[in-house]
Formats: sequence, structure tokens, C-alpha cells
Amino acid sequence: MILPGSLSDPRCAGIARAVVIAAVLLLLPLPVFAASPDIDIQAPAPLLATPVARQAVEDSANLLKRMFPRSAVTINGQGAGVRLVLPGIRPNSPVAAAPGSRIPVPDPSYHWRSSRQGATIVVSLSASSAEGVACGLYGLLQERLGMRFYHPREGIVPVRRTWPLPARFSLAGRPRFQKRGFHLHTLHPIELTEQLHNPAWPNAFEDVAAYIDWLARNGQNTFQFFLLREVDRDTWPAHARRIVAYAHSRGIRCGVEISLAMLQQQAFQAITLLRPWPPYDRQVDETLAWLFQASWDFITLEATMGEYLPILGKFLPGVQAHLERQVTEQYGAKLMYATHVITAGQGHKVRRPLLPSSGILIHTVMCWSASEQKAPVYGNSNQRFMLDAARSEKGRRETWYWPESSYWVGFDSSVPLLILPYLDSRWRDMETMDRLGVDGHLTFTSGWEWGYWLVDWSIARWSWRLDDNGKERPTSPLSRLNELFPNPAMERLWNAALALQNRFLKERELLRYLSALTPFSELPHPFDKPFQPEPGFRYSWLLDGAGEKDVAALLAGPVTDLERYADGMTALVRELDKRIVLLPPGSREVRPAQELTRGLMVTALRARHRALTIRALLVKRGEHAGQVSPSSEPLLEKARQVRQEAMRLVVCQEGIYRYPVERIARRHTSLTAYPFGYLYPVSKLYFWEREEEQVRHERFDALFMNLWDVRRTLGLESLLFRN
Repeated sequence: MILPGSLSDPRCAGIARAVVIAAVLLLLPLPVFAASPDIDIQAPAPLLATPVARQAVEDSANLLKRMFPRSAVTINGQGAGVRLVLPGIRPNSPVAAAPGSRIPVPDPSYHWRSSRQGATIVVSLSASSAEGVACGLYGLLQERLGMRFYHPREGIVPVRRTWPLPARFSLAGRPRFQKRGFHLHTLHPIELTEQLHNPAWPNAFEDVAAYIDWLARNGQNTFQFFLLREVDRDTWPAHARRIVAYAHSRGIRCGVEISLAMLQQQAFQAITLLRPWPPYDRQVDETLAWLFQASWDFITLEATMGEYLPILGKFLPGVQAHLERQVTEQYGAKLMYATHVITAGQGHKVRRPLLPSSGILIHTVMCWSASEQKAPVYGNSNQRFMLDAARSEKGRRETWYWPESSYWVGFDSSVPLLILPYLDSRWRDMETMDRLGVDGHLTFTSGWEWGYWLVDWSIARWSWRLDDNGKERPTSPLSRLNELFPNPAMERLWNAALALQNRFLKERELLRYLSALTPFSELPHPFDKPFQPEPGFRYSWLLDGAGEKDVAALLAGPVTDLERYADGMTALVRELDKRIVLLPPGSREVRPAQELTRGLMVTALRARHRALTIRALLVKRGEHAGQVSPSSEPLLEKARQVRQEAMRLVVCQEGIYRYPVERIARRHTSLTAYPFGYLYPVSKLYFWEREEEQVRHERFDALFMNLWDVRRTLGLESLLFRN
């Protein structure tokens, strides 16, 4: 029965709808209904006098114009519907680090509070430094307005017609570490290697500046790269000055890594080892005088002759101590000392600098954390001795954690493999190092394509603690990925992909098979030094020396696991692809989502390919024994077909590389030890084809289908000839 006058009475239906709509309008914040609100950034003149704040204000205004194309976005204008009110900060006076001190940095913490004043939304920022204002602006854009600065050349700026935030909210950010940033490992031919070293390279400065902008937009304040020995000593200092000056204007402290006399990979050397005249101390002085034509904030020293080669600090302690002292006392910069997971032998497992005023970088490698029990890298069982070193050094000297977000050569992006456990390990390490109280977090990166931008971007954003309305925002290994694709079904699938890789790639150690062998792995003893995880046997042994039990164990264990992993990841990628199709047409999230799923699919195909080549090798073994068995060629043909399927994904991926394919994925002359870009091995799936041909031709030595320029990699001529 419909009672007269009730809301269910048809005569009252219109009234009821009007009442409900009115109630909703009263409950919703007013700005949601403001059409194309004008936005004004109110910045006091003293604040704009600081380059760090001024650049951030101008950059933020331009980004807001892209986000609100129908709105007027002004700086110190009038009459806007949304006002961003910045604090008055006086220009920072230059502060030099006293000898022995830690690198001084201002407090970049910030706190936004939003309120309604009549018809205007006023969002006020509290910060005590220009860096705090810059971090606050970019924090608001990324953490609340939905911009995504995930790559130096690509990001997401959503287009909006209305102000999307409630009238009242607060957002606070504080850094986990005083120094937060990245080391570009330019001993490898990665995206910015040539641009950092060669001012004549097309758009050299502009490309580096775009990366510095990326650092600033993600709240980072530290940047370092490894200097190469063939840099032009006449033209490079002016280029370096320009880079450092721009970085300083963005609140970024700059460092460069050099070696005392490292031979390998064209590393820049402070001295020429077999030319003792002029004396080594004078060579150091000349090197530093040339280097400090740019105002570096810190210099990182590599004190070995190379991986598995002697530590020169043991043989030339006076020379190393002189370099450490000169950097600090003569130039007022900080000397940071590079460590490695190759243990030092006698005494400390981790080598230390010679002077108490020098800082230390605590290094870990690949996709394993400093704390996990199993990490089969460089012949170690784990990397916990690095965690012990961080504990012991953090109270004595400036101590930064220096983990890898990728490991080129033959481990991840060069294969290619997208290894999600990097996210897991780097997130856990950040929690560990935060609790430990180290001074800095400097991520060692070797390239961004094939999804590795996700690892760097996640690390940059995890380096901040964020509070929403007084409540700390939780993070997780996939928290930043899930922000890109806020879809519960996709979130479950990404979690399943990470769990699958952790289970098979790490726990069941399939990375020993999926990564490619390094040249050293195929050299005779004692030159077969361990680098990345490898099988516990040589493939030539499988051909002629393995017993039936060995073969059965390999087939039942790793080979079966490779096939199971391939099946499981293929199924997950298919489900992810179904979800990507449902993203809004033209959505900017589609491209990075497809890139990531292609990266995961390639790992599945790589596992299938590796299982086939191992099975083909075992059939070859039967042929050697004179057994009546199937030919190995059908299995190698199946492997070729899998490789061709993967090549189709490579072609698709090359179409979205952010830097020219000719520079990062083809052969060309280079200042590095490598005559190609870092993705050249991927462009032909070189490692995959080589493994097929190794089985076919029964060649398992380092010279077969050699990719590497051994002379330039070893760099023996640098013993006699100056940089």
C-alpha cells in the first residue's frame, strides 16, 4: 500500500528526488562543483629569490596548466578559486661542509593544510626551507592531485575540469634519509652515459637536465655517476659546471665517482699505475684540480684495480689517504668510499676508507636484500656482512646505503628479464636502513627500459614518509605500481606475479638459469670468478661428464620448474592483458601497463626457451653415448620458435623506448667499454640465440659468438697510458 504523502507516493517522487539531491549537494565539498577553477600560487618575493623554490614554483605552475587546461594558473595573481599559499623563506646562504662533517642539507619536510575561506579554497604550505617548498609542491602534485613522475621522459598528468580535492585535508611529508638519490652506473652504456660525458652529443645537457628535474619532482636531493677515462679533458669541465649548477638550482647535490687506478670498463683513474713520475701524490693533485673546475659536493672513490683485483689502498695507503684528505680539506667536499660485495679477505670483510672524515657507501647487488638468508651473488651465501658494516659505520662516519635497482651485463634488462623481486628487496631494505638510521640512500641504477623505471620510481617515493590527515600512509613492495593502476583485480594479479617470481626465481633459484652466463663463467680455472648466480655445473660437463642421476635430478628439478614457471606466468599475463583492455581508451596508463606485462611475458618465454635448450643438450649427451634417442634438432627448432615469439615482443617494446633506439639498442662508438647501447643484446635476443648455437656446435667457451670487446673491458693499457 502507498500511503498518501509518503516518499513512495508517486505524487511525492519529484519532491523526494529534489530533497536527496539537495542533501548530497550540501554534503559534497563546494569546489567539486566549481567549473574550471582558476589557481594561483602565492609565493613571497624572498622565496622566489631562491633558485630551488623559484624553479619548483614555475615548474608546478606549468604542470597545473596542463592538468587544468581551462583554468588560469598564475603566480601571485588575484581572484583565483584555489590559492596555494607558500611560506616566506629567505634565500639560503651557501654552507660549506667543514672537514670531517656530514654533507649539510636543509630540512625538506613539509605540511599542507587546506581550508575554505568563503568561495575560495586555500591550501597553505608549512616548510622551513626552499627545498621543503619544492618537495611540498611536487608532493601535492603527485601524492594528492594524481600526477605520476615515473620516468624522466614520460609521466602522467591527468586532465581535470574541477578541483578534485576536498575543501579540508592535510598532507605531510618527511624524508626517511637526509640524502636521497641515484647513482647512474655509466660504466655501462645506459640512457645518459654519453650525455653526461660528451657535451657534443645531441641534446646532451637537455637530457641530463630532464633527469635532474625527475629527481627534484620525486623529492630526491643527491646524484652521482661514474666518470669515464676517455672524457675530453678540454671540453668536459664546462659541461660539468653547467650540469652541477643546474642540479644545485634544483636542490640536488652532485657527486662523481672516480677510481684510484681501476683497470676495467674504462673507469676514470686518478693516477697511472706504472708511470710513477710525476709522483703519485702530484698526479692526484693534478687530477683533483682538473676535476674541481666544477663544484662537486662529493667525490666517490673506487680503490680497487677492478673486481677480484687488488685493493690499491693496501699497497698505496699514502696515496689513497692523500686523495681523501685533499678532497675534504683542499676542496671542502665530501669523500665517499665505494665498497663491493667481493669480500676484502683479511680483517674486515668490507673494506673501509683510511680517514675518519671520509664517508662510506654500503653496496649490495642484484635483486637480493641486505638481510635475507640466501643471496648467491659473487660467490657469497648472502649479503648480511654488508648490513653488519652499515651498523658499525653509521655512528663513525657518513654512511649511505647503495643498493642496485638493476644489474645489466647478463642478468636482467640485457636478457631481458623483468624481475619484480627487486621491488620486494628494495622496499624491505629501505625499511631496514630507515630503522638503522643511516644518513643516505643512493640507488645504483643501470637502465630504465623493460619496466625498470618502476623500481627507481618506487624507491624514490618510498624514501618519503607521508601522512594523510594525520595518519601515516602505508606502503608495500607494489604500492606505487598499484597507484598507477588502481584496480583491485589488477592489484591481485601483480601480487600473484611477484609471489610467483619470488617462489621460482629466488627460492627455487631459477635465476641461475634465466640469466645469461658472463664471459668469466666460461673461462678455465682460476679465471672463472663468480659474479651473478649460475648453475652449479658447466654445460660441457652435462654433455660428457654427468651421470644418469645428475641428469634425472636436473630434469625433475630446474627444467621442470622452468616449465612450471613459464605456464604460471603466461596465465597471469593473459589475465592482466584482459584487465588492460578495460582501461579507458586513450588512457596514458595503457602504455606502461603493456610494457610491464610484455616484460613479464618475456620472462615466461625465456624460461620455456631455457628448458628447451637444456633438454636439447641432454639429447646431445645421449647422441655422444651412442644411444638411440630423438635428435636434438627438433628441440632446438622449438627453442628458435619461442625466441621468434619473444622477438615480436622486443619489436613492440622498442617502439616505446623513451630514448632513440639507435642510441640505446644498436651498435655505435662509445666512451664505455661496450661498442653498443645497453639494450643491443636484447635487439637480437643475443643470449638466447647463442645458447641454441652452443648446443648445436657443442661450444661452451668464452670466445664462441663473443659479444664483448675484451681489450677495452680489461683496460690493461691504462697501466701505462694516462686517461
